[in-house]
Amino acid sequence: MITRAIIIKKENTNEYDQWVTCYTEEFGKLKTVAKSILKPSSVQSLHLDVFNLAEFELINGRGMPIITGAQLVDSYMGIKSSLAKTAVAYFFVEAIDRMVFENDKDKELWLFLVSFFGELNKKDANPIRLLRQGQKGLLNVFGYWPEVDLCRVCNCRLDSESTGAFNHVLGGIICKKCFLFGHGGILMKNEDILVFSKSGDLNSISYGKSVLDGMFEYISGSKFYSLDLLSVVK
Repeated sequence: MITRAIIIKKENTNEYDQWVTCYTEEFGKLKTVAKSILKPSSVQSLHLDVFNLAEFELINGRGMPIITGAQLVDSYMGIKSSLAKTAVAYFFVEAIDRMVFENDKDKELWLFLVSFFGELNKKDANPIRLLRQGQKGLLNVFGYWPEVDLCRVCNCRLDSESTGAFNHVLGGIICKKCFLFGHGGILMKNEDILVFSKSGDLNSISYGKSVLDGMFEYISGSKFYSLDLLSVVK
């Protein structure tokens, strides 16, 4: 079967082979084998670089599919030439690696990934704005985007003045009054409130650890090392 895929992660195995984790158009996330890719004469190594959009054939192997005939579709050099964009891209491939099951095809997720990498690859792309927009979009695809208009405790309507904290257990925002009455949560900064707003302008925001970052770590149950890289870069 021939499919297109975005390369998520590569790991060395045996002397010349690599395990290649990718998100494919036809099958969803797959862990595959690229035979002899570490040999100096290998042509596939350039086509199967992390972040690349590639097309290849999959054949049956022992335990996992084998990649053959890989051809580069887009190397996204606009991302790889910027450290900030690279750090943002790493966040999204890390999210796919940690939060998506193998062999679970999702057309909406595939279209999101290709569209997001295309936008991030543009010369004038704002990486931090796209990070926050992309996080919101990915949480929507996963079905985890929370209720942002009403307090999860008292059901009162929220605005910039009444927003208090984000409660991971309740899966949404609580107002200042409920937070002060003892319902736990992570206090939301002004930039967090802007990010969660439906009409907020994200072009002027700078990078700082956000409630959105915490949502991904809470849902996946693991630390995102790409967020440490973003903190250093920005």
